[in-house]
Amino acid sequence: MKHLLGVSRSFALTIPMLPEILEDYVANAYLLCRIADTVEDDPKSLPKEKINWLNSFAQFALANFADELNLLTLHHQALSLCEGAVPKEKELLCDMIGVVERTVSFPPKIRQILGKGVSILAFGMAKSLDGFSIKNRDDVDKYCYFVAGVVGELLAALFSEHNHEIDREKLMALAVSFGEGLQLTNILKDRAQDAKRHISFLPQNKEPKEIEREYISLCQGHLDDALDFICQIPSSEIGVRRFCYVNILMATATLKKISKNSNSEKLSLKISHRQLKTLLLLSSFCVRYNWSLRMLFTFVSHNVPRIRRKPDDLSVKVSWWNKDISAIMLKDSN
Repeated sequence: MKHLLGVSRSFALTIPMLPEILEDYVANAYLLCRIADTVEDDPKSLPKEKINWLNSFAQFALANFADELNLLTLHHQALSLCEGAVPKEKELLCDMIGVVERTVSFPPKIRQILGKGVSILAFGMAKSLDGFSIKNRDDVDKYCYFVAGVVGELLAALFSEHNHEIDREKLMALAVSFGEGLQLTNILKDRAQDAKRHISFLPQNKEPKEIEREYISLCQGHLDDALDFICQIPSSEIGVRRFCYVNILMATATLKKISKNSNSEKLSLKISHRQLKTLLLLSSFCVRYNWSLRMLFTFVSHNVPRIRRKPDDLSVKVSWWNKDISAIMLKDSN
């Protein structure tokens, strides 16, 4: 939890809502993903060095984190690569061995789920550094899958393993959209800051405001799918439902703020502390029933435009969960 507080305030807030055993698994999974993300984002390292490390880390994860000598090498290389990391991320990298050792202590099925999700994410990050550029909606879908859609799949797999009453197939079909909705929210929120670094995670083939309106609508459509994702989880799983629900409520409240503000460069697009407290309180009242989840979500997302796509079509198009994961880096792969 110490590392979570340092690298993600939102997940440090919501992960403790989960049942104790899932809290441990999900927190650990997030830290593993954040380790890969820290290497990918380092501003001082050469792309080729980061690609090589991410591919090696992906192979290590795919082998269920079992090679101790490889772990020592990866740890040493990560610390050498990430001289530009902020202090909290550097602290996480310093404790990389401890994070992996915690992973190895989990049951084999859980290790397999975490290994699959982290390997897809790391392979995808390496691919994004190896000449990948975002030109159209398909490219956005692919990028968001590798950094977030697969995390949705990882969560769906963990939830299904935790409670066998969950229809795994239905949950997995919605999982990519769940993850991509949260990721697109962050992309839209940080778009002005990214532009100052000459980075864009959205196409630039239209006027900026037109692009923003289009992706606000697509993002809200993903979040509508995310609500369906939550409604697939049994009402007895209050902690799981609330963990997911608070995250999508924060996202749609942020989207509403983005859609209302024409000058996002000068205004904070984060929801206020007061708004957050209100959402937390209301979510605790309505989390048990699908009708009340939908009612509050409809209220919070009122007037946010949406474009609904078929989440299962998106999953079929971009998902690697049931494919040969090592083929991700092939030049002609999706």
